[in-house]
Amino acid sequence: MQEIVTKVLEAEKEAQQRIQEARNRAGEIRAQADQEVQGKLEQAREQVARRVQEIVEQARSQAQAEYDKTLQQSQEENELFFEQHEEKIDRAAEAVMQLITTPEWSS
Repeated sequence: MQEIVTKVLEAEKEAQQRIQEARNRAGEIRAQADQEVQGKLEQAREQVARRVQEIVEQARSQAQAEYDKTLQQSQEENELFFEQHEEKIDRAAEAVMQLITTPEWSS
């Protein structure tokens, strides 16, 4: 009878030891999984940051190209306007010069 009780106690002790080992191993697995998840999250954050930077640079480049195009177009339109209205501008400039250089009492 004593032998049976001893064997049962030894079996219980061994079972508790295995349970503790399993808990320890489960904790290690959870810690490793958490670490892997954190690594993957960091990689994802870095990828997102790079992609956002690429998008911003692309938008900046497109905006600069549009600005340059619009500026060029405006300059061409201004040149065309002055070419088309050169006579009128010259006459207006002469009239202003005449007003400025002619004394009031000479009229």
